[in-house]
Amino acid sequence: MIQYSFAQEIDEKDYDLIINCPIYQQWLKESLEKFKVTEVYFASVDYFAKEHKPLFIKLRATATLPDGRPVHGIVVVRGHAVGVLVVLWCLGKPYLLLVRQPRLAISETDSLEIPAGILDWSNDFRKVALSELKEEAQILAQEDELIDLMDFWYGNFTKGFAGSCGLLDERIRLYAIERQVTPEQLKVMDGKSQTYTDEIEWIKTEVLPYEEASHQFIDGKNLIAMFLYERWLKSQGRKLP
Repeated sequence: MIQYSFAQEIDEKDYDLIINCPIYQQWLKESLEKFKVTEVYFASVDYFAKEHKPLFIKLRATATLPDGRPVHGIVVVRGHAVGVLVVLWCLGKPYLLLVRQPRLAISETDSLEIPAGILDWSNDFRKVALSELKEEAQILAQEDELIDLMDFWYGNFTKGFAGSCGLLDERIRLYAIERQVTPEQLKVMDGKSQTYTDEIEWIKTEVLPYEEASHQFIDGKNLIAMFLYERWLKSQGRKLP
């Protein structure tokens, strides 16, 4: 039996909502398979802008390994996510379709990233990947176009890679998609702006040569997606020029 407690600023009416929300229950289920959790203190909760349900949960758990050794218990629960490496082949050369957006957490006004998003409305990685391609990159894609880089590299070992395993529960499932485009199409894809005021997102697309883009990345998921894509290419008997 887990003993729950809440920070004073959390409304008592939200206690059951927080405990029973999908992202917390998913984290708890996976944790209880390998750890013993006896207490959980909810320190803070952020909610979606459109509806009153938890988006991020910061908690402190009292937990041990099966042999009784205690473990670090501070966790930010946000659920899992997807990212899609969009590779545009033009006249035999690879380019990446990326997005720039403000990221206050890392003090960047125009962080360069692959299209990505959290599983906020569905637990279906592939559907969310297609949705993010449409929303952020303005690309309409079919499910069979997605190259599942996690499945290729890990098989069933993991749902995705952990970007900050000392704090976040998030595992990011990575995909790639390839498109053959003309120079004119490449130009049109560059510099599109999308504004989503409800989610406070200001996004602009950017097309860069594949190798040039890699030297501008500070977001880890971008480089991992490239690493896996290049090994997938090799498995197909292909390589970058």
